[in-house]
Amino acid sequence: MDNEVAALKAHIDAIVPTLATKADIEILRAEMHKMSAEGYRWMVASMVAMFIGFGGLYFAASRSQAERSQAPPAIQVQSPPPAVPAAQAQGPQPIVIYVTPPKQ
Repeated sequence: MDNEVAALKAHIDAIVPTLATKADIEILRAEMHKMSAEGYRWMVASMVAMFIGFGGLYFAASRSQAERSQAPPAIQVQSPPPAVPAAQAQGPQPIVIYVTPPKQ
């Protein structure tokens, strides 16, 4: 029984120095509070940046849409266009390529 008590005492003596003290817990609490505040600050900054970015995209798109919706300037033609030959009116002739099927 003395061996068991001695082993238990040695085990407790090895563990006690590694336990956290009240000062250690307070330091940990302060660090966690600081990390929480930094995370909150990053979250708010990211949301503000996204708001500004999406606002800029909205105004750029609306400005682009307004420029497209304006009527194009009228073009006045002084003389009739030259006559186009019938061969050019049909467009270019298609190119036909014959490919033989592969042998099986």
